[in-house]
Amino acid sequence: MLSCALAVACISCNSPENKEAVTANDETQGLPVYNIPFSATSTINKAQKKVLVISASPRRGRNTDLLCDEFVRGAREAGGSVEKIFLDDYKIDFFHEEHSENPDTVMTEGDQAPMIVEKMTKADIIVLSSPVYYMNIDGQLKTLMDRCYRNKGLQGKEFYYITACADREESTAETAIFAFRGFVVCLPDPVERGSIKAIGMGRKGGVENTSYLTDAYELGKTI
Repeated sequence: MLSCALAVACISCNSPENKEAVTANDETQGLPVYNIPFSATSTINKAQKKVLVISASPRRGRNTDLLCDEFVRGAREAGGSVEKIFLDDYKIDFFHEEHSENPDTVMTEGDQAPMIVEKMTKADIIVLSSPVYYMNIDGQLKTLMDRCYRNKGLQGKEFYYITACADREESTAETAIFAFRGFVVCLPDPVERGSIKAIGMGRKGGVENTSYLTDAYELGKTI
């Protein structure tokens, strides 16, 4: 059954080698801290890295999307081959039982998840981005993550995270980072490279003329 298959996946992701003990501190508010390797410099020895930026928000040109654009600008200046996709442009079907049997090939009518997942497998670096909605990430991105189940082509990727939230507490932004890491920790040999957490950004275009845009641009240059 599907529920059993998903349960197995959850158990493997929560194994001791993949996760540190739960900690209670001001930054994570008791959320688990995943033991994902971090590197300030790239671990991928390629002259031109393939970068896929996934902008997950139903609001094009808003704060999270603008941060993605600046990351893209920096990554291209650093020599990366960069593609940005605005996730709301695509139809992504929910994870169903048939996807657990053959997730790479099963495709319902109009479903574009396999195409996006293929882009992820071909990328060296993946940028996950989403605003904080109800203390979590955009539902479209979570559905895409579910569709990556059992995919063997996501090994050894480097990940960046971008989020923006209206709340001025960094702990609120951490809920999105936690969701990103909950996906990444389930993949083989991932490496984290950095994150942008833009807080207090409830107004449309609030990140404009702030240091967050500069930070995103500079982070993109680190690919």
